[in-house]
Formats: sequence, C-alpha cells, structure tokens
Amino acid sequence: MSRPTLGLLVIGQSPRPDLEAEFVHILGNAADLRLMGALDHLDDDGIAATAPRDDKDTLYTTLPDGHSVLISKAAVTKGMAQRLAELDRLGADVAVVCCTGRFPSLSTPGVHFASDLLSGAVAGALPHGGRLGIFLPTAAQAAEGHKRWELVGRESAFVALSPDADDATIKTAAREMAAHAPDIVVHDCISYKPHARDLARAIHGRPTLLAVSVAARFAAELAGI
Repeated sequence: MSRPTLGLLVIGQSPRPDLEAEFVHILGNAADLRLMGALDHLDDDGIAATAPRDDKDTLYTTLPDGHSVLISKAAVTKGMAQRLAELDRLGADVAVVCCTGRFPSLSTPGVHFASDLLSGAVAGALPHGGRLGIFLPTAAQAAEGHKRWELVGRESAFVALSPDADDATIKTAAREMAAHAPDIVVHDCISYKPHARDLARAIHGRPTLLAVSVAARFAAELAGI
C-alpha cells in the first residue's frame, strides 16, 4: 500500500526543516511530505520588500536559514493563491496551510487551514465561560488577536512571545501568563516549538495547545495514519 501524500503550505519559504520535523515526529515515515512556501518565488530582496504596511498586515514567519521576519499578509495571500493551485495539481491526499492567520478569501475545498484547526481545538477544550491565554509573536498582533479569539462569554489574555525567544524570555512570558490564570493556553503561531510550550507550561501550569502539533495530528487522522 502506497504512503499518502501530505501537502504543507507555509507562509514564508521552503524548506522548513524545523516544521517538517514536528510533522515527522507525529506522522513518522507513514506519509510523503511535500512542503511549499507562499513566497518561494521571491529572492532575498523580494522578501525584504514584503514588509508589513500596518499591524493588520503583519504576519510572522521563520525563513529556511532559521531567522525570523515580519511579512505582509497581502503579499503572502497573493503567493499563497499560486501555491494552492500547485497543491491541487499535486493531488495531495491531505493539504494543510501551516499558518494560524486567517485567509478567508482563499478558502479552498480539500485544503485545511491551521487557524481553523486550532480554533476548533480551543472550542472543544475550553470550558464555557472559560479564560483563554494566547501567546502571540508580537504585541502588534494583539488587536487582530482580540478580533479572532474574544467571543461572547469568553475572556482572553494576550502575551507577546517571539517563537525564537531564549529560555529566559520564555520564562518571563510564562510568569506573565500565569498571572492571568487562564483555563487553557494557546501558542498562536505555527513557528512555536514544543520546547517553548513545555518550558512555559512548567511555569504557568495550564493545559496547552501548540499550533503545529494540532495541525499534524489532524493531518494524521485524515490521512489514516
């Protein structure tokens, strides 16, 4: 029996060995991973030209060389439309957009968005009237975060934490999160790694959802793994 093909679309560029490693950790060698980047068509100068126009246009991504940048959501959306067409031609058994930002104009049958998967996991796990704690890469994203996460009857607390933060910074952010006393904590960026989740959770002590793990486990179920 042939292995299923899992298409992964990141908002920056491929390859993304750190992200692929998290999928492999959950999927093992039971699937063929095909990863594309929404900005694969750009060189270094092109990436530099995709700076966000304002807070609403701000997305965070990790580039293949490991350093992180803020990029324009508008530029990503344009490139993502091209990559989604390529994923469709690829005929992947499961396709996942690996970003927790929302792209309503790009809703595509058969393509699953990490933002929706994470929202669904929160809805299923958070008690009614519960308090949600959200780690975001930058404080500038808090306003958009409020629009996404604050529902009627739900309290939310936001703490800025860069996905490439050192341990001391993670611990400081975790203590800030603990002061909000959330029922559940979400790491709201696909670039957050298990190390940051585990280190922060050891301090704030609350159940935690990591975006990349949620996306990978959902993909495994859909692929029959």
